[in-house]
Amino acid sequence: MMLLLRGRCAHMLAAGLSGLAGYGGVACATGTPLAPPAVYPAGTWQGKGTAVVRVLDRLDAHVEVLSVPVGGEAIHYKNLDILARRCLQRPPTRAPDAAAWLEIQDTHPGGASFKGWMLAAEPGIGVLESSVYDVRMVKCAGDDMAPFLPALPKPVVPSPLPEAAPVDGGAGTGQNTQTLPAQPVPPGLVAPPVAPPVAPRPATPNNANPFQPDSDGAY
Repeated sequence: MMLLLRGRCAHMLAAGLSGLAGYGGVACATGTPLAPPAVYPAGTWQGKGTAVVRVLDRLDAHVEVLSVPVGGEAIHYKNLDILARRCLQRPPTRAPDAAAWLEIQDTHPGGASFKGWMLAAEPGIGVLESSVYDVRMVKCAGDDMAPFLPALPKPVVPSPLPEAAPVDGGAGTGQNTQTLPAQPVPPGLVAPPVAPPVAPRPATPNNANPFQPDSDGAY
């Protein structure tokens, strides 16, 4: 059934092309140019009020997801104190990512500490070097806060391209072209005879001797 449908579609396409072959030229249709989608610049981030982190306890393989308020009190989880200073996320027109400035302290004697940025898409950049806990940035949540997203830039519609000139379908392609019949000449409007061309006289070379007589003996 699929082969039959394909055969019918190919026959219809061939019939349409053969119908267009009778015309002297084919014009290419040009579409209306559209503006590109509005996208925030690459360095645009939106501030959020909550940093969501994931904590892995290596001793019992327990995973806990914590919501840490930005600018608030530190969150205590087992022997960890987690404080969030900032949380930023990319706008919806960019690749998803989130970053948080965290201050983490392991209260075990000689425990590790961390202070800096953690990125959700790049977890290997900010790492808590602890043999007990593994802390990863997950996302930002909560209400919007500074910095706020600016207005999207207005896209510019590109100028339309010039229309393509019609292509002669019969010239140089081996197709038959239609020849117009000769028009009769009305009586009394006979074209005048054309005089035969006169052969030009050979020019005298620049280095000819002016005192040399011509072929007839005249100077």
